[in-house]
Amino acid sequence: MSKEPLYKSCSIDKFDTKISNEFMDIHIFWARIVSSENESLLTKYTKHTFYEIQYALEGSIEMLIGQNEHITLNKSDFIIIPPDTYHQIVDADSIGARFIMAFSFTLKDAKITGIKKKLNTALVHKESSHMRSLLSAMLSKNHGDTPISKRITASLLESLLLEIVETACMIDKSRENHTDMVCLNEYRIYKIISYIREHGGVGIHVSDIAEKFNISERHLNRIFNSVTGKNLKDTINYEKLKKIEELISSTKLSLGEISALCGFCDEYSMNKFFKRYNMTNLSEFRKLSERKN
Repeated sequence: MSKEPLYKSCSIDKFDTKISNEFMDIHIFWARIVSSENESLLTKYTKHTFYEIQYALEGSIEMLIGQNEHITLNKSDFIIIPPDTYHQIVDADSIGARFIMAFSFTLKDAKITGIKKKLNTALVHKESSHMRSLLSAMLSKNHGDTPISKRITASLLESLLLEIVETACMIDKSRENHTDMVCLNEYRIYKIISYIREHGGVGIHVSDIAEKFNISERHLNRIFNSVTGKNLKDTINYEKLKKIEELISSTKLSLGEISALCGFCDEYSMNKFFKRYNMTNLSEFRKLSERKN
């Protein structure tokens, strides 16, 4: 009696979508789940003009890349196949199943365009956290049937592509000395700092930035410190402090009105925050500002 395949072959073309963020324009063409028991694997060379991800859901899959490079994907391994690369699935075990996704992207900033060159080599990668989240969403019952689930899937797709770009940056880190990774991180941190300054640090938390820029809080704090040498939360508070000082120095607004504009529940809370970073309180700072003017 044959074993019932864990993953049924199914088309999820409904996730054909376009995504745009500050780093890139992305087009996810199609994505499928294939079980080797009920659908034949590819038997001849395939060449695409877009990138393709092959991900081993179960068992193992052996691929032929180009003329003679044999690559084996074991469960939870994935490979990114560059455009214009001939590839062929040559073998899989009896329970082999794979997830396939095709995509293209255009990087927007000249500082990070060199990263794309790193994706021109087909290499095996281990489990991706965003890939696992994406698969969990796609394999769930009635996936993509509501506007909310479609938006969640689009967000996971975007996060996965950003993760893939970061993965590409790390491929040649011993020879390239992290150059592209540093460029990408510097670009992201530049955008984050601009966002904080634009809002004067008001109403912004680390979790908000992590969500807006599709990055985990832990990783965000790490790369922010690596690029700037500063703590992200302190940077937000510093911009908020500058906002308070500016309003006190340049307006006749009451301290209560300024506290409301700067996201505090009352003047007392703002004064407590202010004294943590200054040797004086709000009233004394206002008097000093008035003397200078």
